[in-house]
Amino acid sequence: MKNIRKLFKEINKVHPGFTLRVIITNLVLGLLPLINIFAPKLIIDELMGQKRISYCLSLGALVLILGFIKEITYRWLNNYLTLTFEDMSDKLTFKIAQKSLRLPIEKSDSKDVQDMMEQAHYAVWEMYTLYDIIVLVISAVITGVLSLGILVRLNPAIIILLVFLVLINKKIVTLIKENELKYQKNNISDNRSYRFFADFAADLRYFKDIEIYDGEDLVLEKANHYQEEMIKSSTEYFNKNGIYTGIMNVSANGSIILTLIYLTYKLIDKTITLANFTMYFNSLIQVINASNLIQQNYAKVISVNSELEVFWDFLEMEEGLLDKGEITNIDTSKINIRFDNVSFKYPASENYVLKDASFEIKNGETLALVGKNGAGKSTIVKLLCKFYEPTEGAIYLNDVDISKISTKKYYEILSPTFQDFRLFPFRISENITSKLKEDITIDDYKDMDTAFNLLNLSDWIGKLVEKEDTFLTYLFSDKSVEPSGGLGQKLALARSIFHEGKFFIMDEPTSALDPRSEQEIFENMLKISRGQSSLFISHRLSSTKYADRIIVCDKGKITESGTHQELMKEDGLYKEMFTTQAELYA
Repeated sequence: MKNIRKLFKEINKVHPGFTLRVIITNLVLGLLPLINIFAPKLIIDELMGQKRISYCLSLGALVLILGFIKEITYRWLNNYLTLTFEDMSDKLTFKIAQKSLRLPIEKSDSKDVQDMMEQAHYAVWEMYTLYDIIVLVISAVITGVLSLGILVRLNPAIIILLVFLVLINKKIVTLIKENELKYQKNNISDNRSYRFFADFAADLRYFKDIEIYDGEDLVLEKANHYQEEMIKSSTEYFNKNGIYTGIMNVSANGSIILTLIYLTYKLIDKTITLANFTMYFNSLIQVINASNLIQQNYAKVISVNSELEVFWDFLEMEEGLLDKGEITNIDTSKINIRFDNVSFKYPASENYVLKDASFEIKNGETLALVGKNGAGKSTIVKLLCKFYEPTEGAIYLNDVDISKISTKKYYEILSPTFQDFRLFPFRISENITSKLKEDITIDDYKDMDTAFNLLNLSDWIGKLVEKEDTFLTYLFSDKSVEPSGGLGQKLALARSIFHEGKFFIMDEPTSALDPRSEQEIFENMLKISRGQSSLFISHRLSSTKYADRIIVCDKGKITESGTHQELMKEDGLYKEMFTTQAELYA
């Protein structure tokens, strides 16, 4: 149960003395019931002997007082565990979120890792299973073991029954564990898929498309498929566990029945007194209760221990790219980027999405990267941002391999705007600066205003009740706003401008904007990036006129390079794409 022990160590760090308090309270709860074993014996012996009523009443009062103490102790432990587990659930969930944000892209994109993350969340939720075990089972086991000791005094042969019971249960516990692992493997992935489609169906952002294109059945059928798989897996799991638990109950109860028969025989034979029969019988009841609780909860303990193993494995995964690279001192007065025979394939794929790519972005140069969908353009951006490392070849910044540069330092140089940008559900100002509101300075607000002016956002910002401090979600304020795709894209660009990196990367930065707005944006971006190295990707080839040079990516290879005029003189893909678009716009 090493994983449960690790959990207790983690709880002790946050709540010092947790384990000690649990042990002491369970000892109290485990020892106090012994009075219910010995009190009837003492009362019966007294009534059959000296018959002191006052003595009997005193024993009765003691039983009541100790019962009250037990109840108070139980309630205290109950409340203490409730508050502790709630707090730890929040903290462990935060640890999962913390780890997920630090994972490298190649891991977070993996289905196995996503399943692992889901199981880690499930383990935190299942932690509450330990609640009943701590409150009920541990104290009952203490009482049961001591009661068993009393029964063994009657006849040591009872130990044989105990050994027999342990041997049977050991095999059954192995089967329960195997069943649990199989259930986890099958259920976690299906559960994640089901929740995805269920959440998808409830997401109002997709309502229009689902309604117009009659997609209700498609979405619901997919959700229903994974729900049925979950039910199938759960049914098989619980049926098997029911059989295994039933066998454990039969073996345990069989042992108990034999002991009871033996006690009754001893009483009839007058080998033991009525008082001793009562003591042994009460001891037997305590053993029965402990046995039942152990059998009911042991499978839970195995399950939680197994799930926590995945939780700890997830937290111990290698963290992201900020830890990679040792070079922190690099001259950024000029920025020269060079791809040297770079090839790349995703970890789970055998096919290259980029092959032998070699090109250079010179200092102060604006380079346009064009090509058809799936040509490898976004892959180049991911490699430039160190989200992935090249499978072959290398990328150089000022003749230094970027894999050797501290990623944190490298990111200070970049100012990217991604095609699939995401705005945070925070204030506009917090989105732009990546700072908490209370940490944003007057100078920060001035720099934000500069970016908003360049992107023609100032009028829109000025109409908002809380201006730059308006929330982008109605979750926190009724004065919030939900920007359109075009406005959202401008805010993402504003974030890039505010960052003031030395190398601009713009992956489809104006895809949600109309042509006129696009032209204005590019003209303004040129003002910002003038004299700085920059790379932009755009499907609208009319924007390539703003570039100093254009490279063409086709089927994962760099096939053309030159200015607009030079490429139009060639009978290549660029000319074909540009001519086609020009005809369409005409």
